Amino acid sequence: MMDNQNIENNENEMSMQDLMDLYDKPVRIGQIIKGKIIQLDDKEAIVALVGASHDGKLVIEEATVDSEGNLTEVLELGQEIEAKVIRRPQENDSFFILSMVEMHREEAIRDLRAAHENNETVKVKVKDAVKGGVVATYLGQRVFIPASHLELHSVNDLSVYKDQDLDVNVIEIEEKRGTTRVVASRRKKLQEDRIAQEASAWESFEVGQVLEGHVERLTDFGAFVNVNGVDGLLHVSEISYGKVGKPSDVLKVGDELKVKIIALDNEKKRLSLSLKALQENPWTRIEEKYPEGSVVLGKVVRFTDFGAFIELEPGVDGLAHISQLSHQRVESPSEVLTIGETIKVKILDSSEENKKVSLSIKAIES
Repeated sequence: MMDNQNIENNENEMSMQDLMDLYDKPVRIGQIIKGKIIQLDDKEAIVALVGASHDGKLVIEEATVDSEGNLTEVLELGQEIEAKVIRRPQENDSFFILSMVEMHREEAIRDLRAAHENNETVKVKVKDAVKGGVVATYLGQRVFIPASHLELHSVNDLSVYKDQDLDVNVIEIEEKRGTTRVVASRRKKLQEDRIAQEASAWESFEVGQVLEGHVERLTDFGAFVNVNGVDGLLHVSEISYGKVGKPSDVLKVGDELKVKIIALDNEKKRLSLSLKALQENPWTRIEEKYPEGSVVLGKVVRFTDFGAFIELEPGVDGLAHISQLSHQRVESPSEVLTIGETIKVKILDSSEENKKVSLSIKAIES
């Protein structure tokens, strides 16, 4: 029978053997290994590895996907880390080469698969614009976002997304020949955000409100102005008191402007806006601005059988009756006037209530 001393010696010997086995066990490529940083500078760290015959080396490119900074801003001397072994010691380099980026890439793929299965968003950072879309990264894993999935509208300049953080949904993830292909989309998140924003906006809209907006698109009959995430119609007749041939004559896409809500239909989701409603009505105090007997300049804007309309200011056209065009008999206004011509006229009468100004050309002829 063994005495207690022999049993204790055997246990000690087993413990020593286990320890030796630990250090004799070869470190494999791809193995996740622990260690402590024993030397650190801006570009690389030396790591004392647990269970390895050599120390490890971790360069900044393998420590973080953002390799433009300083490694001392990412790691600390004495810090314990885990990293993947990507190269064994060689004759000219006695270190195991380590990578935290590759270790995180495995974690990234697990996260991206989970996000795909659970229909959740992940935040990625755009690194570059390429043909057909942009390349982003998530914990070092490449993620491709097609141009058609970046916005709810078409995108012309993909370079504006460089270095941006985007919330995306994973729409495709595929293993092929040892690599993982990940395709993501931002459209679904934007659509969900828009729906929520529009619902909130419709609850707050009231007729008479004045809101900041920007022109989204132009048509022949008006402009669509986005206010609080909702597109409202600014009809051409509501742009100005003056004559507007088509909206593109006075507005362009992207213009920022204040508009007033003049009508809304919550059920049909129709919003009518006005710029004109925020401008002073040019007929206000018309008798003061154009008193009877005064002589002013005007522009000939259109003809009728009974006379010519002369624009005194945007929104105010006065009528020079055919009998007031000349001392000579006139059969048609075009005999004595030209559209676009600037002429002197005399105010015969003006009325704010009736929105009328009567003019005479012959009254100032010598």
